[in-house]
Formats: sequence, structure tokens, C-alpha cells
Amino acid sequence: MDELQDYFKNILAHLDDMAKRTIFMMGFKYGQEKSREQRAADDGNEIQLLQDTKAEAEKMIIELHISGNVRERKNGLIEFRNPQFGSVYGRSVEELRQKLEQKIRYEKAHIKKPQKKKKSPLLSEYFERVYLPYKEAQSRAESTIKGIKYNYKFLMESGFDKPLSDYTAKEIEEFLFSLKQTRKAQILQGMLNNIFNKAITDGILQTNPCLTIEKVEHDTDDGKALSFEDQELFFTRLFSDTSVKLDEKCYFLFVYLTGTRRDEARNLRDSDIEYKNSVIHIPGTKTDGSDRYMPLFPLAEKALRLANTDGKPFHIYCERIYKIFNRLIKGYRLHDLRHSFGTIQICVEKIDPKTVSLWMGHTNTQTTLNTYTHPEQLDRALFLRGDLQNSEKTAILRQKYRKILDLISAFFDRCTQTVPIL
Repeated sequence: MDELQDYFKNILAHLDDMAKRTIFMMGFKYGQEKSREQRAADDGNEIQLLQDTKAEAEKMIIELHISGNVRERKNGLIEFRNPQFGSVYGRSVEELRQKLEQKIRYEKAHIKKPQKKKKSPLLSEYFERVYLPYKEAQSRAESTIKGIKYNYKFLMESGFDKPLSDYTAKEIEEFLFSLKQTRKAQILQGMLNNIFNKAITDGILQTNPCLTIEKVEHDTDDGKALSFEDQELFFTRLFSDTSVKLDEKCYFLFVYLTGTRRDEARNLRDSDIEYKNSVIHIPGTKTDGSDRYMPLFPLAEKALRLANTDGKPFHIYCERIYKIFNRLIKGYRLHDLRHSFGTIQICVEKIDPKTVSLWMGHTNTQTTLNTYTHPEQLDRALFLRGDLQNSEKTAILRQKYRKILDLISAFFDRCTQTVPIL
């Protein structure tokens, strides 16, 4: 009986333990499910909070008129970041706003106000007030200063005057390439370039608009000597042309007889002439060596004495020179009279090339020989004859040259009958 009771007690005790375990496990599982549900709810609230904070921060960025990115760091701080301010932190959007507004105020207070652009002078004002006096102070030759003034006058007459800062490379280039005379365009380009460089030195300009312009190429002519036949034709027409004044005729004769450049003859003054010593000073216009002394040949002296005697032998403008020359003979330039002089002195008169080079104002003899000597052009048929010795050809050329000089001498004789030589 006792054993049976113990048996049932053990069974009941075992059933009681099982029931307790079952109840415990049911409670544990219930607790886990409730915990998961709570965490999910908490996470949802946290995500919603972050989204709300980010939206509020982005709205703040728009209101402050700035750009950047917003994020929440692990420590709970809100971070704003952009290249201008770097990283800015705040515990709340409001704190972040206050810090950003402070930085914006600081930036505005330290922004440099743009300086008012100084009004630059007109090209004409700057040229007359600064550039021309600057060139004159450099002890430039009178002919050089005259050339600068002449080219400045051309610019003004072309309507090419405006504030220095308003010139553009494009309009300067268009102006230069619109000129028919490439040499004129080349000279003006150099002059404008110098003016703008001077303005930079004076602090008026920052850049030179000429620096990016393509360099104007001058269509150069190698030059040639007039044949003796064309020389005779030119002087015959010159002497008989009643529209050409005496001093103008003497100008062309002087250039031919001395090989001077156009403006070297034009700029000649009575003080440059030493009649007693038969020496003449040529005021150079091109290189240092171009200012020189040379013999005053008899016929050249007659040309000077027949010309003006008011301190300056020749009063003739460049336009007038070209108009007369181009009307009297075709296919040549005025400068070809200089080529003719060099060729005659070396190939006909047989003067030492070094001497002729000094007379012509060349810095080296090779320029005289390579550029200004054209033996084949004085008489092409004679030059090509193979049945004559060089000495025989030279004798024939000298006869032809003497004929030209006799023609000139006869002209002077006729003039002295009506205009006595002083």
C-alpha cells in the first residue's frame, strides 16, 4: 500500500515538473515575440526620427541658400558638409543652423569688394600726352618722330580711336588686314604694339591685345636696276613734264646720283651740305650705319643748288613722289633708283664694293653685293653676249652711262640759263 502511494506521488511530481516547464517555455516564447515586436516598433520610430531630422536639415539648407550633404553620425551628432565650410556639427537642426548662419556671416564680411575699373584714356589722349613725349625724350631722329606722327595721323583719320582698354585683338587684326598696303599695316602693327606695351608699363593696361595677332607679312620686292634704256626714257619724260616743279625734278636726280633712300633726301638740310669740301652728310633713317658722309658728286651738287635754298633743298610729300614716279615709268619703284646707283657704281664704274657700301649706308658689304647689284639688268642683251670680253662689255656700259649723265647735264645747263646757280 505504501509502495503504491509512493509510486503515485512520483508520477504526480513528474507531471508537476513537466507542467511547470511547459508553462515556462510558453512564457519565454511569448516574451521573445513581444521583445521582437517592441524592437521593430522602436526601430521604426528611430528611422522615422532620422528621416524627419534629415528632411528638416535639408529644408534649412534651402532656406540658407547653400548646398551640401547631411548625415547623422553614430554618436548622435548631425553633420553638415560642403567644400566651402567643411564639416559643421550640431546636436540638433537648430544648433546646426546657428553655426552655419555664423559661418555665412563671416564669409560675407570677408569677401573682397570688386574694385571699380579705372577708365583708361583714349588712344589719342595717351599718344599725345604720354607716348609721343616718351619717344621724343629718347633722342630719336627727327625723321623717326615724323614717321610716328604720320602713322598716328593715319590712325586718327581712319577713325581708329577709342579707350585703350576697349581694343580687342580681333578688331585690331581686322583693321590691319583691311589695309591694302602691307608695309603700312606692318608699321602700324609695330606702333600699336609699342603703345600698348608702354601702357602696361604705366599700369594702365594688364594685357597687350596685339600679342595674339598674327604678324603682318610684307610683300617685299627684291628690287631691280633700271636698264639704261629705261633710265633714258624716265629722265626724258621727267625733264619735259611741265607739271613737275624744278625742285621736284632735282629730287629725283639727287636720289639717282647719290643712291639715297626716299626720306634721306627729303630730310636733307642745307647744314648737311659742305660745298667747299664737296662732302655731304646723309641723315640716316634706317640703321645706325645709315647716318653717314659721302662725296658730293658734281651733278648732285648742281641738283642741290637748283633746288630750294631756304634751309631745306627738297619740299615734296611722299604721295607726290610716288604719283610722279609711277606716272613717268611703269614696272619700277622709286627705290629702284637706289638699286640702279649701287649697280652702276660696282658694275660700271668699278668702285670697290666696300666703298659703295659705305656710301649707301649699309652695315655690311654683302647687303650691297647680294641685294643692290644687278649687272644683268642694265643691258640684258649685252650681258648675255658671249663674243665679248668683260672689259669690252664694261666699256660699252660706260658709254651708255655717260649718255645718261650727258642728258642730265644738258638739263642743268638749260635750267641755269633761267635760274642762276648760287
